[in-house]
Amino acid sequence: MKTQISFKKTDGSDGVALLDGDASSILQAKRELANKLDLPAVGPTSGEREDIDARLRHGGIDPDSLKINHVSE
Repeated sequence: MKTQISFKKTDGSDGVALLDGDASSILQAKRELANKLDLPAVGPTSGEREDIDARLRHGGIDPDSLKINHVSE
């Protein structure tokens, strides 16, 4: 199974990413997208919870715009 993530960029354009596997929650989809795009960590990372929304915003992605769609192969 694959997961298609559609999103809005902060410049207003649209983006789409296809991830391997099943991202079943929006938080998991955000994390997988940030990792796939190799977005750097933002803020403290030692022992504290990662701010995934800040990571996406720093990469030019509106974190509230993500939509996930599961695609079977």
